[in-house]
Amino acid sequence: MKIFGKQAFVLVASVFGVTALAADFDGSKPLICSLGQIVECDAGSKCRVVSHDSVDAPDFVKLDFRRKQLVASTAGVDSPPDKIDNVTNLDNNVVVQGIQGGTEGVRDTLGWSMSISHETGQMVLTGAGENAGFVIFGACTPI
Repeated sequence: MKIFGKQAFVLVASVFGVTALAADFDGSKPLICSLGQIVECDAGSKCRVVSHDSVDAPDFVKLDFRRKQLVASTAGVDSPPDKIDNVTNLDNNVVVQGIQGGTEGVRDTLGWSMSISHETGQMVLTGAGENAGFVIFGACTPI
């Protein structure tokens, strides 16, 4: 009987532990995401891995779901917030979408979509602009 009690406790603790972790990445808590490998594809040429600096990508992005804002951060300096236009919570991940730029006088408009795993916090961010596309791999953690 004592062995069953320990097994039941471990099972219950495991289930609640996974549930708590998944709740961190369901769009209910603010996150900070580290941007790792970046792949850039230009129209009519091959895709290639590029540096953050060469495409002016930040080191981190902060997601505030309550305010519907994304803030880029490099070397501890935050950019003005971009609006999050859509958050869709699916079975296995949360999908976040928006547009960077698009204001009068800004030529470099970029539509973006980010998918974050509920289980691991691993993310893939894609961006599409004029004649170029990006795929960025990274990971998120609650702030």
